[in-house]
Amino acid sequence: MNIELLDFEKENFEGKENKKVMLSEEEINEKYEIGEARIVTEQGAIKLPLVKDVFTNGKYDRKPIYQRRITWDNKKRSRLIESFIMNIPVPPIFIYEVEYGKYEVMDGLQRISAIMDFYDNEYALEGLTEWPELNTKKYSELPKKIKEGIDRRQISVVSLLKESAKSQEQEQRMKRMVFERLNTGGVKLEDQEIRNALYNGEFNKLCKELSTNTTFRKLWGIPVSVDEDNNTKELYQLDTVDSLDVADELALNNLYMRMYDVELVLRFFAMRHVNEYSGQLSDFLDKCMIFGNTILEENSDRGDVLKELFINTIEIANKMFGDKAFCQYKEIRNQFKWSKPQKMIYDSLMLALTKYDINSVPNNNKLITQYMEKAYKQNEEMFNGKKQSKTDILNRADFFEKIVQNILEGNMDE
Repeated sequence: MNIELLDFEKENFEGKENKKVMLSEEEINEKYEIGEARIVTEQGAIKLPLVKDVFTNGKYDRKPIYQRRITWDNKKRSRLIESFIMNIPVPPIFIYEVEYGKYEVMDGLQRISAIMDFYDNEYALEGLTEWPELNTKKYSELPKKIKEGIDRRQISVVSLLKESAKSQEQEQRMKRMVFERLNTGGVKLEDQEIRNALYNGEFNKLCKELSTNTTFRKLWGIPVSVDEDNNTKELYQLDTVDSLDVADELALNNLYMRMYDVELVLRFFAMRHVNEYSGQLSDFLDKCMIFGNTILEENSDRGDVLKELFINTIEIANKMFGDKAFCQYKEIRNQFKWSKPQKMIYDSLMLALTKYDINSVPNNNKLITQYMEKAYKQNEEMFNGKKQSKTDILNRADFFEKIVQNILEGNMDE
């Protein structure tokens, strides 16, 4: 398939390659002695009643750049407080020293928020198993001895010091290593959650913005809310830097809560560079995110061009194929049905549709749906989930390009 890249999309996509170097034992020992690839840390602890004072004194950046969309409900917050009552070890808070004496909260924002809000009487305890007698009580309502016990507890803080990285590139690598190894609240960080934290440039912001597009959300089954003028309203609101109030509809949607929706937008732009794809998909998407941030940093107007490209393509997909745009007609439990949306169809179909104009394609109709059902039946092997190589992606894109051409030319009997 011939992919027509925009001029600025052709700029240095590959970037620098990481070369693997074989070191001798002596060189390895020397590398360790000079502290290369070793993080410099300090450890401390904060009494729980002082957590709010410490993290609101201006030295700590608590903006949710590292915050995932997963939020703690009151039961999970209460379990944290119960752990303090019982003196059960709690995972430490991780902070990064961006300047001497200035820090970013890398991991632990939910714990910080739960402690601060508890002392501010923002929620009552619930779901406690070892101390059910305390359910329904806020901090101010707890018995004296329980309050005194909690007030004595501390939460550990691990500081990653500025000396850990001697350059911006080293800092990015170090942060990635930390994020990949941290389990926040027992839930492993997903790739896009890591990208959101590490590569929070203009392109990342654009991907997040486009993930709220009404048509995109509808085609992927992500809840949408509109205002009186039929404009999309975001279903979450950052009331404070510590609070992420998510509507119930989104809280139950895994695509949204784990940032897979943002990754889907990123995949659209990445697949335009599929000829450069090799190795792990996650590494390829990282490279695309870095590249996108770079080209938008050089010229912010490019963001409008990319935005228009994505919106035009998603609207064409919706216009031609309706709510089945990214679904496969396949045998499910001995009966042919339409599947849920699939990434492998989305990747290739969106790639194939970028060259068309929305005014030149027909609306979805019964004939198109029947044609797609027939095409999927006849090419079932092409959509084997194990086929995810560059060649497989391009073959599916060629398949969809031919599908569109047949629809435009009225050759749906082929």
